[in-house]
Amino acid sequence: MTDEDNATRPHEGSDSHALGKARAAIHVVAGSGPVKADRLARGLAHIRRRCGEPTQAPNLATRTGYFAGDDATRLATLDAAFRDAQARVVWAARGGYGLTRLLRRLDPAPLRERPKLLVGFSDVTALLCWAWTQAGLMGVHGPVVGQLGELPPDDLERLWTLLEGELPEPLVAGEDGQPCTTLGAGRVEGRLFPANLEILRTLIGTPWLPDLRGAIVAVEEIGERPYRLDRALTHLLESGALRGVAGVAVGQLHACVEPENGGSKGWSAEEVIEDRFGRLGVPVLTGLPFGHAPKRNAALPFGAPARLDLEGASLEILEWSPPAALSQS
Repeated sequence: MTDEDNATRPHEGSDSHALGKARAAIHVVAGSGPVKADRLARGLAHIRRRCGEPTQAPNLATRTGYFAGDDATRLATLDAAFRDAQARVVWAARGGYGLTRLLRRLDPAPLRERPKLLVGFSDVTALLCWAWTQAGLMGVHGPVVGQLGELPPDDLERLWTLLEGELPEPLVAGEDGQPCTTLGAGRVEGRLFPANLEILRTLIGTPWLPDLRGAIVAVEEIGERPYRLDRALTHLLESGALRGVAGVAVGQLHACVEPENGGSKGWSAEEVIEDRFGRLGVPVLTGLPFGHAPKRNAALPFGAPARLDLEGASLEILEWSPPAALSQS
């Protein structure tokens, strides 16, 4: 997994037009990498237009190496967000890398006492898995704040539908021209666990990997050459992490190709998916529009009951009643 964003200092005066606006029940955090100022400004502006002024963690523009501040800083800002009595949504500004360094020191008690809806994808997969295993919290695998100014209206409305605790429309594969393939047949139901493939793999052997038996696992990735996808999937298979899954949904595999000067002309990403997931003997659907694709990232609930239907090439959420949502009073 790669993420190319670099941070710069936010524009002075970028929040001035929001003076006097009601505070939104949203706390924006940066537990991984720093976010570019222009992308952050567009995302915050979208939130303001929708529901008011979000609380911003103080490290959103901080850079320490490839992190948004050192471990202690990021840990403290996440803890503050979890303890924010007014926030119902804790929303990552960006992915990148860094959350797996913090999980063992994060305290789940505040989330058990006053649940929040955690939102993000990419590196935030680690936080979603941690919240599920340590506090039983469902979350939203969806756009980070820095993406909000780049997404189509349909993806934005789907995201806000989930944040407000309402059921979204089924997600259909191949609608935007992406290749859609199926392995097996029929339909299956199970709890849905969307994840970045490489982050999910790194949780093997930790207390934070969800029990995936009976689940629908949905994976996406960016910038990994096909042999690296093969290695990650083989690790998941041979570790037993995917034993007993009900089905697999595959999102965007953006830029998961061999470089033009790479020499090797081995399998494509799609061929790796077919070979590796084909061993499971369960329904597999590819081509769903979630993950690291440019200008698309359909939000999916994390931990909610869902149905994978190969005949209709769709992924449908069956129930969605998170313990925290923006619609709650």
